[in-house]
Amino acid sequence: MMYQSVKKSISIIIDNPVLTMSFVIYLIFLTFLMPKLFMWQNIIVFGLIIILMLLFTSAFFAGWLQMIKTAIENSKKENRTDEERVKEFSQMRNDFFSAVPVYILPIAGAIVLYLIMFFALLTFNIKFANHFIGSLDFLIEKINSIPQDAQGLHAFFEALPQDKIMILWYWQILFLFTFGLFNFLIMFWASALYYPEKCTTSPLSALKNSFLAIFKHPVKSLALYMFILILGMLFRIIGVFFTTNVVLYFIFMVLFIYFWVFVFVLIFDYYESRFYNHGDNGCDLLGKNKTLD
Repeated sequence: MMYQSVKKSISIIIDNPVLTMSFVIYLIFLTFLMPKLFMWQNIIVFGLIIILMLLFTSAFFAGWLQMIKTAIENSKKENRTDEERVKEFSQMRNDFFSAVPVYILPIAGAIVLYLIMFFALLTFNIKFANHFIGSLDFLIEKINSIPQDAQGLHAFFEALPQDKIMILWYWQILFLFTFGLFNFLIMFWASALYYPEKCTTSPLSALKNSFLAIFKHPVKSLALYMFILILGMLFRIIGVFFTTNVVLYFIFMVLFIYFWVFVFVLIFDYYESRFYNHGDNGCDLLGKNKTLD
């Protein structure tokens, strides 16, 4: 089953290069916007740039995720001609712009809600670790003297007492487990938003449906999550070796972009084909109520 999902997702990406190209354009714009955050000391201007980035990111994903949904629907058609593929490309472009006003606020709300939950979990972990594991004051006090190179960094941690090393290990295990579980539970959040059960674009309703999908299908959900996690770890390992050469690093970055596009398509297709109720729920492709059209 997993093999078929992977094969289908790769086929969708190959048949729809606009998905990857759109994602690349978004990353390029984000690369230009990010440095602006550190160039302004005025808190008002800083806040405006943050809001601009939030709206820009929300607008992009509002349309881009709809394109993924459209590409999945198109992949169900058999023996498509070149003319039909051209029409599908035009349809995906139109769906992008049609989806932006529908999903920009739900996506923005989901991003804000995600950040709130993320920092709440981060705060909880720090308080829990300080109380039950031990403080990292010994590391904070020496933060300015920690070497930046890999060899010096390794020697620095090797010189730490064994009890301090164990504290670091327990902190790392705690954060890996809690944030790993957190990401697992919200894995289908975006998919549930674009495949609503009752024609709703509420991010809270989509989050609830994401939880329900995982609790109803824990084995299938965990299998998908572990596959993505292992694949991501392999990419990180490969990246260590590719950073030694500019050309190899460029190739790695291209593959890494394809990897993230693949992850989004795989999760959407997996949710749509295994967890979504395909009965007529009164919603059109944009998730709006048909009776209101």
